[in-house]
Amino acid sequence: MTRRLLALLESICAVCLCVLTFSVFFQILARMIFHIPATWTVEIGRAMFLTIVFLGTPILIYEDGQMAVTMIKDLFQGKRAGMLTFNILEDICIYFFLITLIYGCYDRMLSEWHAAIPTVEWLTYGYLYLVMLIGALLMLYAKVVHTKKYLTEKTGREDETCIKS
Repeated sequence: MTRRLLALLESICAVCLCVLTFSVFFQILARMIFHIPATWTVEIGRAMFLTIVFLGTPILIYEDGQMAVTMIKDLFQGKRAGMLTFNILEDICIYFFLITLIYGCYDRMLSEWHAAIPTVEWLTYGYLYLVMLIGALLMLYAKVVHTKKYLTEKTGREDETCIKS
């Protein structure tokens, strides 16, 4: 199920990237060649970029593909207890951030649900906050799966070594 969800997110992000590219290209054509304002392209581009960021980040979290500075983490290399403690502290901070983000997105989604974007009236700010909320919930899910994976891998390796010896 998780693999299908990640594939769906990748497909959505790919479509959004195509729409973003088209809207930017159209804006350049409209302003430079046709000399007409295409103000709606800015809002569509912003919505597509927001969607790519918030629906693409769960993929990175699940696959542990985000950039990280590991200078402090490298000090604990080879020390299981230190590495586990550092990972747990890191995850607690991330969970706090994600829960705060989820609450903020939910609150803003409710308050901005009917606030239309002036240049694209069918698109409301509430929809954008809904995308952010869905992305934040998926980030939380991916982080829980990631945490569970490294906690069970560490325990599983110890059990295997005990059985072999």
